[in-house]
Amino acid sequence: MTQGPERGVAYDFWWRVRTDQGARGWTDEELRARTGIARTTVDRLRGGKRPPTARVVNALADALDIDLTEAHRLAGRTPAPPAAFADEEGAPRMSAREAILRDPAYTDQQRRAMLELLDIFEQANRSRQS
Repeated sequence: MTQGPERGVAYDFWWRVRTDQGARGWTDEELRARTGIARTTVDRLRGGKRPPTARVVNALADALDIDLTEAHRLAGRTPAPPAAFADEEGAPRMSAREAILRDPAYTDQQRRAMLELLDIFEQANRSRQS
């Protein structure tokens, strides 16, 4: 019995990107030109073991007019709902990423910049822990 390709954590985002790209009639080259994201990077979303960086999600979402919060959720970048986390008083907590995505005071440009900085910090912390 043959199995299809493994679905990665960002499979739903990959599917949305490919669907929206097809609906616009864009080739892979046109998508790459509009986003600066390589075709192989987009293809890796299908079976990737980790969520893509905020820069990748933001660039694809911007080009395809996908809501940023939805794009990050589909890409596996949004944490569990805040109700799953509570402080000592039982008040819901949320991650910095979720707070950035949910705060209506930020423009999309500010949100993208903050998510990119958060990615840099998280990557530095992972490197130090290895």
